[in-house]
Amino acid sequence: MDPFQLAGLMKRLNAHMDARCRADGLIQHQFEAAPFGSAYVTISPAEQGPYASSNFNRVHLCGAEKGLTADGLARIADLFRQAGVGRFHVWLSPGPRMELVRRWLSDDGMTRRPWVKYLTLACDSVMPSSKSGRIEARALSGSEAARLAAHHEGIAWPDFLRSAGASGFHHFMAFDQGTPIATALLCAFEGVGYLGAALTAEPFRGRGAQQALIAKRIETAAALGCNTLVSETLSILEISRGNLEKAGLKTIYEKEVYEANLRA
Repeated sequence: MDPFQLAGLMKRLNAHMDARCRADGLIQHQFEAAPFGSAYVTISPAEQGPYASSNFNRVHLCGAEKGLTADGLARIADLFRQAGVGRFHVWLSPGPRMELVRRWLSDDGMTRRPWVKYLTLACDSVMPSSKSGRIEARALSGSEAARLAAHHEGIAWPDFLRSAGASGFHHFMAFDQGTPIATALLCAFEGVGYLGAALTAEPFRGRGAQQALIAKRIETAAALGCNTLVSETLSILEISRGNLEKAGLKTIYEKEVYEANLRA
């Protein structure tokens, strides 16, 4: 799979999902011309944490495509200043003139976080799969999934709950002898099945819940006519990556994450 093509798809998918899964108050900017290039920007003054995964003040770039310039990056940084945001992150995916973009980011005082490695995995054939054993994975309506998750602590991320009922989102839950122990999402978008929001309650990890949920989501994606599967994970989450690789997904590229601290 071509990394440039996949990176562009993932940027569009991020915008699609953010509009349906993020907390109230998120501001989205989507650019398609110079000097901003095709940057996708989210601003969330209430979410300024130090960790890239939980800070939704972000700039998504695919290299310097569509006329991105150093001045455009500086003007994007001004959007965060004007919103009172002190820390944001740039997520750089494959695209043209990568070395030039890296230099611009460095010149603007942004530092790469080399220990934060977000892998984008994909496969271009969606084959129904199955998972046997004591763990049962089910597809549920959004409202039913949200109701069960609300009564069982530690089995669902906020975006799993917020997307309940949203078009194109499919909710899944794993059960161990009738007890809900894990959740995950499938988002169908532009012929792609995105596997996300996977979480297993701490006492039930290591029992195969996520393997069962991956298998059930692949089965659903095939029935929906998706021709590609994609997912993302941190490289340090070896079990998560291993489960995805067992299902046939392979790492296509790594997103580079840069931090800007405007108050430093």
